[in-house]
Amino acid sequence: MVQAYDILVIGGGASGLAAAIAAGRGIAGRRPPASILILERLDRVGKKLLVTGNGRCNITNRDVSPAKFHTVRPEIAEAVLRTLSPRQTAAFFAELGVLFRFDETGRAYPYSLQASSVLDALRAGAAEAGALTRCGCRVTSIRPRGGGFLVEAEERAGPGRYAARRVILAAGGSAAPKLGSDGGGCRLLEALGHIVLPETPAIVQLKTDSTYTRPLKGIKVEGSATLYIDGKKERAEAGEILFTDYGLSGPPILQISRAAVRAGKGRRAEVSVDCMPDYPFHRVCALLSNRAARRPACPLEDYFTGLLHKRVGQTLFKACGLSLRDPAGGLTQVQWKAVASKVKDFRFRVTGHTGWANAQTTAGGLDLAGFSPSGLESRKVKGLYACGEALDVDGDCGGYNLQWAWASGLLAGRSAADSLLKA
Repeated sequence: MVQAYDILVIGGGASGLAAAIAAGRGIAGRRPPASILILERLDRVGKKLLVTGNGRCNITNRDVSPAKFHTVRPEIAEAVLRTLSPRQTAAFFAELGVLFRFDETGRAYPYSLQASSVLDALRAGAAEAGALTRCGCRVTSIRPRGGGFLVEAEERAGPGRYAARRVILAAGGSAAPKLGSDGGGCRLLEALGHIVLPETPAIVQLKTDSTYTRPLKGIKVEGSATLYIDGKKERAEAGEILFTDYGLSGPPILQISRAAVRAGKGRRAEVSVDCMPDYPFHRVCALLSNRAARRPACPLEDYFTGLLHKRVGQTLFKACGLSLRDPAGGLTQVQWKAVASKVKDFRFRVTGHTGWANAQTTAGGLDLAGFSPSGLESRKVKGLYACGEALDVDGDCGGYNLQWAWASGLLAGRSAADSLLKA
């Protein structure tokens, strides 16, 4: 039995819910009433949204400049992003009953600081717009048929078949498969002639040579991290850096991870950690040698007390080949310069990443060249739209990926609705 709908939204994540709301609002009052159905692979919609912003949901950011987004088609991404400013995002959510609060960095959160409140508002908004939801439904194929589409799916009760006049793909990328997205959406459109650009994890922890990170497991340093690719500086970020048994984590590491992962195995990627970013090298040299002159008998084991975490200081000395039992007064100026260099440039070779399961988003995906920038309609299959993480756009940490989800989802939903009204 084939169930017929006007619009099928494949994927009930952030962009899919936004698309369903926009589509429902766009065709409100149509006679006969239009029907919209969201097909979700998991047992409930929006699971990935619940973990964003450490459970607080970093909805967007005051600064959505193009530099915060990455794609091989920046002109198309910028055209989509221009359709929804942060102020318009706030207005959209205010209509749903969600107020924003901003932190000092410009990141926006729901006033409740609960991601669940954002999801509840989106679910209610989709229902009010007339959209139905069916969970536990994995779409296996999309086929054009008779001016519309036949969509086939695997469901708990057996195979499902749906007819739709318009289809919006919002199935996500390959990051965090347990939260709903496993890359299957891109394969569906690849079968229809769309190009899928190579996908790699982004906003993910980095594995490094763990000789010095493993002893520091769980320790955080307020510093800066600079990524070097084949010796060339690629990107630098400041903030709280976390040492782990496998390598490095924390916001600065997540920010630079995209470029580190994309460097691949054929190139040398290194992360330089500056443990005292507020002090230039020459001041660190003077500080360390003067401190030694005042406390010459102090063993190196205790030397950094009051400057850095004790174990970080001890590890820096070990990395310089020094014994922790040696007195500070026994080091030469050359040795103190070597220690200062290590403080300012604690270098770690990147050996990999922690995988798709731990990635927050996907770099790569459906080539934007295959979609209209004015409505995200497929240039290959009329009546087919795409939005969200499935497309080749990924943002930095800070609410940018959700801003892309809202902008692309609302645009695709409005466009699908407009095309129905004009049909």
